[in-house]
Amino acid sequence: MRLMMPAALLLSLALPAVAQAQGAAKAADGPLKVENYYRIQWGGMGEFLRVYHKQHEALLREMMRQGYISDVVMEMPFTHMGGSTRWDVRTTITYKHGADGVGAGEAYKAAMAAAKARMFPDKAAFDAEEARRMAVTQDHWDVVLEPAP
Repeated sequence: MRLMMPAALLLSLALPAVAQAQGAAKAADGPLKVENYYRIQWGGMGEFLRVYHKQHEALLREMMRQGYISDVVMEMPFTHMGGSTRWDVRTTITYKHGADGVGAGEAYKAAMAAAKARMFPDKAAFDAEEARRMAVTQDHWDVVLEPAP
């Protein structure tokens, strides 16, 4: 059985965990999984998915091609969830190096910036599309995973 927390509580708990994960990622620098959860406003799923696949997923796939990411899985629940436990889209990204998954990998950040500039040279159009995706996103949170003891 999986327990879900309200996003605000999860975020308040996750921030110290991210700081710890950054330190652990720098030390271990092994693979790291990050789950990204999205709660989409009713009626906005089509727009979210259109922009997500076109831009965000395309960049993640490029980072896979370059060897920074080993796996990207996008899933949606089969049944409906209620209230604050509801999430509509989950992506699980497996980074080859933990530092990349928590924003501490300088080579990854540089490669991502270069890929974004090459794949989406019209920055204003890219930003406008991302603004549309975020406009239909009601809530978003990330969970850095570690193996259970």
